[in-house]
Amino acid sequence: MDLQSIKVFEQFANNVDFAFWVSSPDVTEYYYMSPGYEKIWGRTIASLIENPHSFLEAVHPDDVERVTQAAVGKEPWNMDEEYRIIRPDGTVRWIRDRTYPVYDDQGNIYRMTGTAEDITERKQEQKDLHQSLEQFKQFAENIDIVFWVCDVDVKEFQYISPTYEKIWGQSCASLYENPRSFLDTVHPEDIPHKMAAIKNNPTSMDEEYRIIQPNGTMRWIRDRTFPVQDENGKVYRMVGIAEDITYRKQAEEETYKALQREQELSNAKSEFIATISHEIRTPLSVIQSSADLLHHNIDRLTTEKKQKHFQKVESSVQRITSIVQDLLIIAEDEASSLQFQPTEVDVVQLCQETIGTIVNYNKHRIEFKVSGDGAKTAMLDAELTNHILTNLLENGLKYSQPDKKVDFELSLLPNQVKFCIQDQGIGIPTENLSHIFDSFYRASNVETKPGTGLGLSIVKLCVDTHGGGISVNSTVGEGTIVTVTLPRSNRV
Repeated sequence: MDLQSIKVFEQFANNVDFAFWVSSPDVTEYYYMSPGYEKIWGRTIASLIENPHSFLEAVHPDDVERVTQAAVGKEPWNMDEEYRIIRPDGTVRWIRDRTYPVYDDQGNIYRMTGTAEDITERKQEQKDLHQSLEQFKQFAENIDIVFWVCDVDVKEFQYISPTYEKIWGQSCASLYENPRSFLDTVHPEDIPHKMAAIKNNPTSMDEEYRIIQPNGTMRWIRDRTFPVQDENGKVYRMVGIAEDITYRKQAEEETYKALQREQELSNAKSEFIATISHEIRTPLSVIQSSADLLHHNIDRLTTEKKQKHFQKVESSVQRITSIVQDLLIIAEDEASSLQFQPTEVDVVQLCQETIGTIVNYNKHRIEFKVSGDGAKTAMLDAELTNHILTNLLENGLKYSQPDKKVDFELSLLPNQVKFCIQDQGIGIPTENLSHIFDSFYRASNVETKPGTGLGLSIVKLCVDTHGGGISVNSTVGEGTIVTVTLPRSNRV
C-alpha cells in the first residue's frame, strides 16, 4: 500500500462512526485501532495496546463467557457477535462485533481485521416494537397500509390488518388459512424475484412488485419486513408493511417521460445549432462568392450577370435575416418579452406585401385570392402576421416541385380573418403531425431540404399570441393545407 493509500485509509478510519482494527490472529497484539473505540467503549486506545484483551473487561457479565470464547477461542477471525458492554460511566451499550482473516502469500492467516459498531438504538427499537405490538395493532387497523406479523418461514400469520382486503381484494381469513396465498396475486413477471427475496432474506426485505386484483386491476406494492428477536437475540418472528404505491409509480413514469422529453429537446437543440450554422454558412458562402466575382471581374461582367449576382446576394441576405428574425422571436418568447402590438391593418395589402418580400423562391408560383364580404382591415400585429404568412408560404414553395402552384386564399369573415395556404408538395407523415409545432422539429421526410425546424413553432407562437387557431391537414405525396384564423379585434 503506497503512502497516498495509507493516508486515504487513515482519513476513512478516523471519520467513520465505528471501531476498526488490525491485530494478530490470537489477539495478543494490536497493530491499529481506530478512534471509534474510545467513543464506543469509553476507554483509551493506549490501554488496549498495552493489554489487548482489556476490551473484554467491559463486556456484560451475562455475555462475557460467550464473547470470550468467540473472541479468543479457536477461530477468533470468524466472529460475528452481538453483546453488551458496560462503559466506565455505567451506561450499557449493545455492540455488534465482526472479524475477518487476512492471508499472506502462502495462504496462512497472519493478521485479523475487525469492526465493532454500537447497535444500542437498534436493539432498543426492536424491544420497543415487541412490547408495543398491541398498541400497534390498534393503529394498524385505522390506516391505509397493510401491517402484518408472521413467522420467519411465512407459514403462519399472527396478525394481518384489514387494509389487506382493500389492497389485495382478498379476505384476511384466506391469508390466515393459506399464508402464502398472497403470492397467487403477484404478477407472473415478478414472482421469481419475489420468491427469491422470501427465500434469501425474508426478515429484511424491501421489495416492489405488482399484484393483480380479482377484478383484473393491477396495483404496485412496496413490501418491507423487519425481524423480531426474543430475549436471547434469536429472530422468531417478523413484522411487515405493505403499501399501495401505484400512484407513486405512475408519477415516476410521468417524470421519466418528462426527462426523456427534456433529453430529446436537448438533443434537438444540439442538432439545431449545427443546422443553424449550416443554414447561415450556405448563404454567406454565396455572398462571399458573388462579392469576389464582382470585385475581381466588375469590368468584364455583363449587366445581366452583374444583376444575377446582386440577386444572389440579396436572396442570401434575406435568408440570413429570416433566420435571425426566427431566433429573435424564440429568444423573446423564452424571455417573456415578445411584443404584441396590434394596429388596424389592411389585411389584403399585408398579404400582397408579404408575397412581394419572398426572394428565396419563385413567388410567381403563389396564386392569391380574396373571398368573403368582411372588411379589409383588422386589428392585427403586422410583424407577427408577416412571420406567419412568410413561414407558411415559403414552406409551401420549398416542399413542392418548382412547377407546382401554391394556393393562398384570404377569407374576410365578419369576426375573423382566415388564411388558407395549400400546396401540392411532399406532405407530412401522419406520425409526425403531433410534433410539427415543436421547436427544432422537422418531419421525417424532409431529406436534404434546408430548414431549422423553427418555422411552424414560430407560426404557432404568433397565432397563439393573437388568440387565433391553426389546423394542418396533410397527405404524404399529395400536399398540405394549413388554415390560420385570427380574430378581427385584438387588444394589448
